[in-house]
Amino acid sequence: MTRRTSKLVHAPVAAAIAVALLSPLVFAQQPTTPPTTASEPAPPTSERPSAPPAASTAASPAPASTSTDPTRGDRMRAYHDAMANRKLASAEPIRTEVLAEKVADAETLISTGRDGEAIAKLTEIVEHPKFDLVADRQEGRAALYLLGHALANAGITESARAYLRRVIAQKGAWNDHGPYARRAVRRLAEIALETRAYQAGLKDLEGVPSSAPLEVRGEVAYVTGRAKEAAGDTEGALLAYAQVSQTSRFWSQATYLSGLLEVERGRMKEGENLFCKVADPKRQDRTTPVFADERFFAVRDLARLALGRVAHEQYRFDDARYYYYLVPRDSDRLAEALYEAATTRYEKKDYQGARELLDELKGLKAHHRYEDEAHVLDAYIDLALCHFPEADAKLNAFLKSYEPVRDASRRLGQSDRGTRALLAAARAGADAGSADASGAAVTPEQLRAVAALVRVDPAYGEISRKRAVLDREASGLRAALGTIGDMQRSLATTGGVRPAIEEAGDPIEKERDVRAAIDGVRRQIDDLEQAHAPPDKIAPLRKDLADLEARLGTNSAAVAEAASQAAGGKDLPDLLRADTAQGNALRQKLEGVRGELVTAETALAKDSLRRLDLRLSRLLRRARLGRIESVLGKKRALEVEIEAISAGYLPNDALDSLDAARYLRDNEEYWPFEGDDWPDEFVGSEGLR
Repeated sequence: MTRRTSKLVHAPVAAAIAVALLSPLVFAQQPTTPPTTASEPAPPTSERPSAPPAASTAASPAPASTSTDPTRGDRMRAYHDAMANRKLASAEPIRTEVLAEKVADAETLISTGRDGEAIAKLTEIVEHPKFDLVADRQEGRAALYLLGHALANAGITESARAYLRRVIAQKGAWNDHGPYARRAVRRLAEIALETRAYQAGLKDLEGVPSSAPLEVRGEVAYVTGRAKEAAGDTEGALLAYAQVSQTSRFWSQATYLSGLLEVERGRMKEGENLFCKVADPKRQDRTTPVFADERFFAVRDLARLALGRVAHEQYRFDDARYYYYLVPRDSDRLAEALYEAATTRYEKKDYQGARELLDELKGLKAHHRYEDEAHVLDAYIDLALCHFPEADAKLNAFLKSYEPVRDASRRLGQSDRGTRALLAAARAGADAGSADASGAAVTPEQLRAVAALVRVDPAYGEISRKRAVLDREASGLRAALGTIGDMQRSLATTGGVRPAIEEAGDPIEKERDVRAAIDGVRRQIDDLEQAHAPPDKIAPLRKDLADLEARLGTNSAAVAEAASQAAGGKDLPDLLRADTAQGNALRQKLEGVRGELVTAETALAKDSLRRLDLRLSRLLRRARLGRIESVLGKKRALEVEIEAISAGYLPNDALDSLDAARYLRDNEEYWPFEGDDWPDEFVGSEGLR
C-alpha cells in the first residue's frame, strides 16, 4: 500500500508540471501575424546590421496575459491542495540541504540542454506550499532564478519574466552583492532584446534599485536605448547609450549603435569617433578580457567595417583600406572586408592592389555571399588593365555559371517546402545539396550555390526560431497528455476517475496519424503541381485532403464541451480532466498559429530568393555590358597597333611575327597558309607571279 501511495503522490505532480507549464505557450495564447515582408536588419544582440546607417525596428508589443497569475503557479498549487485534501501531500517543511541538492541537479540539467526536465523539478520546488519559508535563502533564490532561466530557454517568456521579477523584488535580494538578482536582471534584459519587447522589458526592470552596481544599471540603460531607438527617439537613444559604462557587457553594442545613429543623421565625424572606440586594437588587451562577452568581437568587426564604409563614402580610400585590414583572419566578416577593400582600391584606380585583395579572397576557399559580385569585379579589373581577352573569358564564365543559378532560384521560389528547406540549410550551415527541392528540377550544385549567395532576412530567423519552439512545445504537450492518461488509469484502479484517454482509441495517436496523412497528401499535390500535371489528376488528392482536414476538426466541439464540464473542479480527478481538456484545446490553437508561422516563414523565404534573383539579374546585365566593353577594347587596341605600324612605330615585319589577321585593312583579306601555293593567293596587296 505504501508503494501505491507514493505513486499517487508524485505522478499527479509531474502531470501538473507538464501541463501547467506547457499551457502558457505565447503563440497559442496570443497569436500574432508575423511579418511577411523583408525588413532591415536589427542591431545587436539578436541580429546586427552590416553597414551604416542603421534602420530602427519597431518594438513588438508584449504578449497579453490571459491569466491572473503569469507564472501559472496557481495550477500547480491546485494540485497540492487536492492532494492535501486526500491526505497525500507531505506536511514537512523543505529542508535546506535537500533543496540545495535539487537545485544543483536542475542546474546540471539546464547546462546539458534538458530544460524541460529542469522546469518540472524546479516548479515542484518553487510552487510547493512550504517554499515561502526558504524563498529568501540563497538556495531559494537560486531555484527561482533557474526556473525563470529554464523557461526562457524553452521560449515560455511570460512565465519566465514573472519568476525573474520575483527574484529582483525579494526581500534582501541585493544583499551580499545580490548574485541572483544580478543574473535575473541580465536574463530579463536578454529576453527583452531577443523578443524586441523593449517596453515590457523596462517594466520588468523597474524593480532594479538606483543603488545597484554600475554594470547592472548598464543593462537597464541599454534596454532603454533600444526602446528609444525603436520608437524613433534618436536623442533619447543616444543619451541612454551614453549611460552604458565600460564595465557593462553591452558597452560595445551601445557605442556601436550610437555611431550608427550619428552616421544616420549625417554626423560622420562623430560616428567615426564612436566606431574607433570599439575598433581600437589596443582595447582587446585592456578591458575586453575583463568585461566583454563573446559578442564584443563580432561587434568590434562590425565597427571596423563601419569605419571602412564611412571612409569610403568620404573618398578616403587609404584610410578605408587600413580599417578593412583590421578585420582578423578568423572573423566571420573577413570575406566581406576583403571584397569591400578590393572595391575601395578599384575606385582609387589601384588595380593591382584590388587584384591582390581578390586573390586573397579566393584563397579562403570558402563559399561566401559576395562570390558573384567578386567575380564581376575581378573581370572589370582586367578591363581597367586592358586585359581584354582575360576579362571576356571571366565574364563569359560568369554568365555560364550564374545564369543557371538565377534560373534555379526562380524555380525554387515556386516551391514552398523546397524554399524553406533550402533556407533552413543555409542558416544552419548544413549541406544545402541534400535539401528537399520538391520537384523543382534543381541540381545539388545549384542548391549549394543558391544557399551560398542568398541573404536571409533577420526576420526569417526569428520566425524559424518561433516555429521550432512551437514544434518542441507541441511535442511536449502530446507527451504530457499521454502522461495524464496514464495517471487517470492509475487513479481508476482505486475508483478515482475513469481515464479520459482510452487505450483502444488514443486521440493523440489518431491525430498524429491524420496529420501525417495530410502532410503526405500535400506533398503529393506539390509534386504534381511542380510537374504541371493535369487538373484531373490533382482533383482527387484535393478531395482527400479536404476529407482529412474535416476529420481533424471534428473533435473541436467535443474538446470545448469537455473543457466546460471540467472547469471549476478542485478534486484531483477534476484537475486531471481539466488539464486534459485544456491540452486538447491548446492543440487546436497550436495548429492555427503554426499555420500562420509557416505562411510568414514561406513569404520571407520567397522574398529572399526574389532579392537574389534581382541581384543576379543585375550582375548578369553588368557581365553582358562588360563583354561589350571587352570587344570594344580589343577593337580599339587593334586600331592603335595598326596606327603604330602605319606610322612606323612598329616595323612592317611585325605583321609576320604577330597575329596577321589582326592587322588587315578593310580592303584586305587573310587566308591562312594550308601547305599549298595557289596562283590566285595574295600576300598583303602583292599578287604572286
